Amino acid sequence: MNGQKSYILNKIIDKYENSRNDWKQDKSGNRSFPVQGDQDYSQIYPSDLAAEAKQLQQEGLIRVEWAAYGSDVARIYYFLDQMPEYYRRTGREPKRERWRRALQNVAAHRQQAQTPWLQEYYEELFSQLEEGKRSADLEKYGEKLFACLDALEKLKEPVFIRVFSSRFLGGSKIFEKELMDRVVSIAAAHHPLVDETMEKYQVLAQLYLESYTQELAVKGGLRIQLEGRDIDLAQFPYGTVLNTETLKQARVPVQQRIRKVITVENKANFVSMPFEEGTFLVFSHGFFSPLEREFLVHVRQALEEREDGTAAAGNSRIEYFHTGDLDYGGVRIFKHIREHVFPGLQPLHMGVEDYERYLEYGSDIEESAWKKLRKIREPRLQPLIERMLKERKTVEQECFLYR
Repeated sequence: MNGQKSYILNKIIDKYENSRNDWKQDKSGNRSFPVQGDQDYSQIYPSDLAAEAKQLQQEGLIRVEWAAYGSDVARIYYFLDQMPEYYRRTGREPKRERWRRALQNVAAHRQQAQTPWLQEYYEELFSQLEEGKRSADLEKYGEKLFACLDALEKLKEPVFIRVFSSRFLGGSKIFEKELMDRVVSIAAAHHPLVDETMEKYQVLAQLYLESYTQELAVKGGLRIQLEGRDIDLAQFPYGTVLNTETLKQARVPVQQRIRKVITVENKANFVSMPFEEGTFLVFSHGFFSPLEREFLVHVRQALEEREDGTAAAGNSRIEYFHTGDLDYGGVRIFKHIREHVFPGLQPLHMGVEDYERYLEYGSDIEESAWKKLRKIREPRLQPLIERMLKERKTVEQECFLYR
């Protein structure tokens, strides 16, 4: 059989490697499988199969149960202590060796990982392999995925997706074509700042990957310092946009006139809200990216330092509000901003009265979203959540502009 393709020996190896435990350690004994009716042999001439079976049986490598002696093979018995010879004859690498190499590889990446979310992913993958389960990540993506993940966790500032792909993967379109969807699903499962309601590019933004330059739309009299110049954003009463470099380079001094910060989920509502002295409006476009969060945390720190240390007598404390859709996604966004940007965040136009007022414009909540809404807990929106669960309706923020 040497030098020839062996249908029977390859079938034996497939059966062996698909077993639960046989392949993990040296064992003795026999195993068998039926041949008649097996689709794997539908394209093989019965005479060829019978000839191969006879030869292997004569060599003592298998035992054959015949349906009609010398012509039709009914069942094949193989011997576990002959597995090394089966592998040698087919030229296939034993699964056990591939398995040990994969465990060592994943263990090495797990040890090198620096962030808890990536360590958690490698730990899960290692446990999966240790149990002998197949890994789609290893089989489909291999080392390319690990190289991508290892590079991603080391990013400290935004980079364009294709620049990242070209630098770390050897081609500008490899990430988008081959790895993007899997990276998004891994981040969704393990990254602490990724919310389940985030869209694909919002998830990637949490990993510092950009498809285009970030632009944070703002409106209000915030003062920033940029390259030695003092800039008062009140000079743009209809709002302005802070791009990626501005967000990275801008400094927020403590001398501010801001008393109220309002984050707004939807663009139409943000645009319609007028400039108001002492109020800083921010378009959240759903979930803020890490760079946007970092900038807004600096805003909060500057405002609170001013209040705690240098505010004039009579100044009231800073207030933080968010206004958004009255639905599951809106609740998740509010919760995310409160937990990661403005701990003192309060809802604006997100109460039960607002919900009832615009309920006639509402739409039916999807069953999957309703079930998720039942599980979420957000103390500052709980009355609204309970009402939405009862009515099974959601209200989009744009409805507020009808009246």
